[in-house]
Amino acid sequence: MKKSAGYRSVSVPEERLDEFFDVVQWAFVGEWLREDRQDYVDALPIERARAVEVTDAHRGAPGTLAGVHASFGTEMVVPGGRRVPTAGLSWLGVHPGHRRRGLMTTMIHDHFERSLARGEAVSVLYAMEAPIYARFGYGMGSQTVKAEIPRGAKMWDVDGADELTVRLERASFERHDALVAGLQARLSRPGTVLNAVGSGRNARFTDPVGNRRGMEKWRIAIVEDRGEPVAYAFFRRHARSSVGIHDGVCQVREHGSLTPAAAQRLWQTLTDFDLVETTMTENLATDDPLLHQLKDPRGVRSKVIDNLWVRLLDVPTALAAREYMRDCDVVVQLTDKHVPANAGAWRIAVAGGEATVTRTDDAPDLTMDVRHLSQCYLGGTSMESLAAAGLVREHTAGRARELAVAMLSPVAPLANWDF
Repeated sequence: MKKSAGYRSVSVPEERLDEFFDVVQWAFVGEWLREDRQDYVDALPIERARAVEVTDAHRGAPGTLAGVHASFGTEMVVPGGRRVPTAGLSWLGVHPGHRRRGLMTTMIHDHFERSLARGEAVSVLYAMEAPIYARFGYGMGSQTVKAEIPRGAKMWDVDGADELTVRLERASFERHDALVAGLQARLSRPGTVLNAVGSGRNARFTDPVGNRRGMEKWRIAIVEDRGEPVAYAFFRRHARSSVGIHDGVCQVREHGSLTPAAAQRLWQTLTDFDLVETTMTENLATDDPLLHQLKDPRGVRSKVIDNLWVRLLDVPTALAAREYMRDCDVVVQLTDKHVPANAGAWRIAVAGGEATVTRTDDAPDLTMDVRHLSQCYLGGTSMESLAAAGLVREHTAGRARELAVAMLSPVAPLANWDF
């Protein structure tokens, strides 16, 4: 009998959201406050909420939900500043009473099929447990620097930073959604995931009490150039003291800047609050302007962790959507266990920055799994480095480097919105 027998995939209407959230609490180990329910409703793309439901009494009580997932319909910036239709997978979890029954595979296949039917060529996610998603073809498409910055960290001067003004306000969907969406849409860094469409769009503004851990509600910093917004950041602080010394912290979540001066003015503000000794952030690109502007990079405690996991669903469409740094002509033999339409040999021919991706019977220059191509998609990982690691097999000498140079991005990719 198939492991996932006794279950069926269903959409989750609004009247069943409490059942949906109950599974999430079991899967992610937590007890939510009832007063936070509306925040979670606001953060969920309800029209794309899905679940697996028990149909066989041998599996549990028929009609109960055993696993849930949802996705955000969005676009992602790819190298060259272009955009590709993208499904942001989120809320994915299996009730512990139904594990080891293939439900994760069932839900991810459901997600892939529905995303492809909507014309979404790429799926992305943040991984709670990274090894799980490599099995389904996701590759680590970008990395982020998690940093603790001391108060008043000295920076190299950037022209124009002192001429910019800063507004500090309580974050509000009604007042700030259009502003944030407008700035987000102007960011060109690959991996930038744009504001979602439909319900769940205000996910970045939700702020459950149970998540604050003594911190204040989300604030927003807005940097302006003669009244025109040029940078923003969501932040919150927590005042604390030890032996009479004020050593509070500031937590920075999503942020974005349009110019070097705006970035410096933003971080000068975020690292110089009274009663705050340390500013923490998890959303710095590995080449973020702040890391170059700091005079003493060793004074910042930091580590690099995974950021966005990327999965190509429609290989030719996804590859044609981005820009390339150099011409190339490479035949890639792909394996793809979960989207068989991607498997086989593809010729990637790039001329003038544009790719033409076609089926071919020619002998492959490179052989790889779809997760390796997905990992290189945003330009943050070199194809040659994966070949050097033994993950990509090179049949024709020099072709891994040829494709690597073509696919690299001049700036490191990063998703600054944690969905």
